Amino acid sequence: MESVHRDRGIQLLELGRTKDAITYFKKAITQDHQDWTSKFYLAICYLNEKQLDEAEAISDSLLHDTPNDANIFYLKAKIKLQQDDFSESQKFIDMAIAINPYDADYFGLKAGLLLQKKKFNEGLAAVSEGLKIDAKNAYCLNLRAQILTKLNRIPEANQTVEDILYDNPEDSYSHANVGWVELENGNHKKALEHFKQALQFDPNFEYAREGMTTALKSKNPIYRWYLKYSFWMAKQSSKNQWVFIIGLYVAYRVAISLLDSAGLSYVAIPLIVAYLLFALGGWIMEPLSNTILNFDKYGKFLLNKNEKISGMVFGGLALLGLISITLFYAFGIQYGLTLGIAFICALIPLPGALLLQKKKPRIFGIAYGCAMILVALICPLFTTLLFTQLAVFIMMVAYTWIGNIGK
Repeated sequence: MESVHRDRGIQLLELGRTKDAITYFKKAITQDHQDWTSKFYLAICYLNEKQLDEAEAISDSLLHDTPNDANIFYLKAKIKLQQDDFSESQKFIDMAIAINPYDADYFGLKAGLLLQKKKFNEGLAAVSEGLKIDAKNAYCLNLRAQILTKLNRIPEANQTVEDILYDNPEDSYSHANVGWVELENGNHKKALEHFKQALQFDPNFEYAREGMTTALKSKNPIYRWYLKYSFWMAKQSSKNQWVFIIGLYVAYRVAISLLDSAGLSYVAIPLIVAYLLFALGGWIMEPLSNTILNFDKYGKFLLNKNEKISGMVFGGLALLGLISITLFYAFGIQYGLTLGIAFICALIPLPGALLLQKKKPRIFGIAYGCAMILVALICPLFTTLLFTQLAVFIMMVAYTWIGNIGK
């Protein structure tokens, strides 16, 4: 049965007007409750709008009605991947491939899933299977470039990038993806050009906007170093990440002890500062760079609402900390040091929490940062300033360990 509403919904979806498409698919389903196609496209719309519960409910219903349709298993795999449920996502994509092993996009999704799980060699094998089916599949080619970059097979990654742009010279996703590959390879100027191209083709493309923002931040050599470190750490397994962090801490402690025993304690001061900047860089670098971009004539337009607020909060806390410490050193106001420590320590949880997407860790980080400031404001009424300062510092150190939970 032909449906005008369904056809119009498909047109709008292809134009990227997802919210408008939802309205028409709902109208089509209201006219015909058995309209499988409209339900399927409605689930895709909800997935694109990050309304994952609605997308999952529809896909479950479709799977109940047609339990052997590979497209529904593919859809379920995409939903589970968005929910960070990697094991369920792999189960569903394997089912889709078992039913229909001749769709390159299925192997592309499996490769993307394995990339997320840092199983790079397995991901490369999956994407190669997809390219055997369709050698020009943009999804698989883009993933191949990403995986080869993670494996440090740079010449092959560069060749794949050239193939992508040759076949898809006006595709926003291809340019954005190539931009990220160039960024990971340390070529922030080339990355900027590709993100610029992507945004010209699709001004609302969030993936490209994030890339452009990151590339602009990379003009700063300190941020560029931090980004390089972040990409390197992202390649490591969780186990190797912890081995590196703990090993670095042990090396730092040994170095401090050796310097102290050799009577070179003064040399330890820059080492302590360097270690703290390294250890805390992951917490403050993004909010700090957002603060800088907030004052950039063009960069501020690339920041979304949360990034702007995060930057303003970081700048505000840093300014209050500086004023408070100045009051202590210039006028001998002892309480100024306590407030200064609190404001500076709150730079770790508060601005970063505003950038988190998940609700619980976001609320926890904001509440934790506010609690640190409240401790500095209220505790001196009941105890010493020294004890208050120590309490705030311990809270900050504790957050660097527990703050990763749920991210």
